[in-house]
Amino acid sequence: MPSADLMPTKEPTFQLSSLYIYQTDSCNLCCSHCWISPKFSDSKQNDLPLGPLKSAISEAKSLGLQSVKITGGEPLLYRELPSFLSFLDVEGLTVYIETNGTLMDEDIISHFRSSNVQQVSVSVDAASEKVHDEIRGMKGSFARTLEGLRFLSKAGVNFQIMMTVQRKNSNEIPGVIRLSDELGAGSLKINHLIPTGRGKKAFARGDNLGLEELIRLYRLVEEKYPKPENLEIIFDLPLAFRSIEAIKRGGTADCRILNILGVLANGDFSICGIGQTIPELRMGNIHRDSVSSVWNNNPILKDLRQSLPSKLKGICHDCIFKFQCLGGCRANAYALAGDFYAPYFLCQRLFDAGKFPSSRRISPREDL
Repeated sequence: MPSADLMPTKEPTFQLSSLYIYQTDSCNLCCSHCWISPKFSDSKQNDLPLGPLKSAISEAKSLGLQSVKITGGEPLLYRELPSFLSFLDVEGLTVYIETNGTLMDEDIISHFRSSNVQQVSVSVDAASEKVHDEIRGMKGSFARTLEGLRFLSKAGVNFQIMMTVQRKNSNEIPGVIRLSDELGAGSLKINHLIPTGRGKKAFARGDNLGLEELIRLYRLVEEKYPKPENLEIIFDLPLAFRSIEAIKRGGTADCRILNILGVLANGDFSICGIGQTIPELRMGNIHRDSVSSVWNNNPILKDLRQSLPSKLKGICHDCIFKFQCLGGCRANAYALAGDFYAPYFLCQRLFDAGKFPSSRRISPREDL
């Protein structure tokens, strides 16, 4: 019998636990920070045919599929959304929806309820109508979103409010916390601006907050701002920024890049929605390729599985959290550097400024 050292090693199996569905590449708003930059439209769309999409999802279940996130563009522009939700319910899949909230009415929310949608995430960037509408690029969007949120709350659908913090709304956080609590949100997620899509121009305009400002805001949220009893507040910064107390409370938020696949509005597969703006990250199409062939054989996915986190560069290579966060958003790293293994831009800037905590490093090396 061959020794253990000579036995062939089996390649680890990666489950396709979640599909991110971008059913339309259109949106009825024009947000200044959008990382995907969808085309503007306020009419219903039929971008992704329902038949092939259903077939792809049925096949993905054999690969371990457990949940579907419906995002966009604006998913409520998708004409077949009610039928799609009913299908997902029959398939027994957990469903998450991300929307700007302006198109929600009692009819679509009844479909959310009957289809057992787990969570609806709705974008609210300020408690001030003027600031929110300016960021969202559409007058009246704030009022329409609040109306939709009230429908959700009345119907008893679990929802999260999402806020992208930037210079023009950084002082709006306490107001958004109060608004989230008043509306009955289960959680508030505060995201930082990223320099992809329209976010590139936002950074060029100086709309982004500096590292010191982001850390100060994070500490204010953690230590000073109100914490309503029934509202979970998530300030989405890399683990290296977070306090030990926050990590104990919320966990390490493992990156899921090795277990997800995106389906774009034209049927192309990608690691997520980044394929909408970076064509080389598209991996076949549901109209001609099976999900299993893409999931098991695509060279991009195979390389990521073999190389994360060992090939991470810069400070990410030396961070104690690299086995959990896998270097943060790898789509963002590729968009900025053309390299899946480039360090996450915030963490590297923190290190370059001499402010990366030594307690979060694997070794005391100074040069990376």
